[in-house]
Amino acid sequence: MPSEADTNTVIRILTQTSLGHSPAGIAANIAALTEAELTEPTVEAALDDLHDRGIVETLDDTDYYRLTDHGRDYATAELGENVIGYVD
Repeated sequence: MPSEADTNTVIRILTQTSLGHSPAGIAANIAALTEAELTEPTVEAALDDLHDRGIVETLDDTDYYRLTDHGRDYATAELGENVIGYVD
């Protein structure tokens, strides 16, 4: 089970765009944009947890993930100003 901090870091990265991201891509973005260091297996565990909670969804039977509408609402309500938001 991933920690809440790890799960929230994944959510923060996914708030950047509505495009789908692979676990490896999410881990790379975490390394580039945050001070956290999450391995791909940790990201995958967080995504599994978030998927079970309806916060993320997969794109057409792939392993690319994006936030659901519920996930965006959750990110805004729970993370507030700690959400990275869109990065130019």
